[in-house]
Amino acid sequence: MKLSPGMPRKTTTLWFAIASCLVLAVPSLAAGEADGDAGLVRHDVPVSAADPAATQAPNPVTRLQDRHLVLLPSAGTARKAKLFLFVDGTRTATSMTQDIVRTAAIRGYHAISIAYPNAEAVAALCKGSADDDCTGKVREEILTGEDLTPLLTVSRPDAIEPRLYRLLKYLAATYPDEGWSAFLSHDAIEWSRVSAVGHSQGAGHVALLAKRHALLRAVMISGVADVTRAGLTSPWLSRPNATPVERQYGFSHVSDPVVPLPVAKASWEAMGLARFGPVHATDLTRAPYGGSHQLTTARPLVALANAHLAMAFDKFLPRRADGTPFYKPVWEFMALP
Repeated sequence: MKLSPGMPRKTTTLWFAIASCLVLAVPSLAAGEADGDAGLVRHDVPVSAADPAATQAPNPVTRLQDRHLVLLPSAGTARKAKLFLFVDGTRTATSMTQDIVRTAAIRGYHAISIAYPNAEAVAALCKGSADDDCTGKVREEILTGEDLTPLLTVSRPDAIEPRLYRLLKYLAATYPDEGWSAFLSHDAIEWSRVSAVGHSQGAGHVALLAKRHALLRAVMISGVADVTRAGLTSPWLSRPNATPVERQYGFSHVSDPVVPLPVAKASWEAMGLARFGPVHATDLTRAPYGGSHQLTTARPLVALANAHLAMAFDKFLPRRADGTPFYKPVWEFMALP
């Protein structure tokens, strides 16, 4: 699928390079900050605690090793036995995007923001590659640890899927009364209970998870941005879905300067989301947003924010008078049935 007329072929790579600079300028929240965690149980888990074989280089922004952020309702009766998985974007620390994870936990989900090696942008790694499936191979190696490309090296203990499995095993053993064993079956992740949401680079990882596993929900925020050298939407996005397209959603800001809406929309169309109607604006409407699975916002930005980061970064989220994010109803509709 080709991008809309007039969209430069190198737009995605250019904007991801700009995004890296923008993220470097964002101050992180203090690790372990628990504001807003009332009524929730919180664990900040070092990657090496969940798996001694795992390693995590210091985050380029915070200069600290990212930790898995884990939240769940304090009351056992409030827990739904559903798992929310959040996958951050390039150079983003789990401490920067806590509100969306809190929203899931308050909704009754066991919620995890997974720490993984994310210092390099997928588009930058594949810039100029003659392999049309470059981004697909890079993402699959990030997900699984299988050696698929010389452009990066991700060992199995450092890949997202094995890390999630080891984290769930650790949580089930360390906190046996919290219900983590519900997300494991026959020494594997029970993917049918997992609602996965990704922002930016993480949106692409979640889109590929939806190709690999039958998820409860798959949500792409501010993405997917993958294109070939010829400017076509990357072919992996058109692969068959393991997660029915009925359970997949995209959500972007109309003024996103990093992954422009036409780029994200082309990816959504390749995945099959256009089957449920055209792009639908959410700002003046309520769920189910006309039945669309391609959702947008034009919400005004807070000071110093850009529209890409403002979709997930706590510091830049537009908020109501009571402090809740304006996007909370959209998050709940897409990801938290």
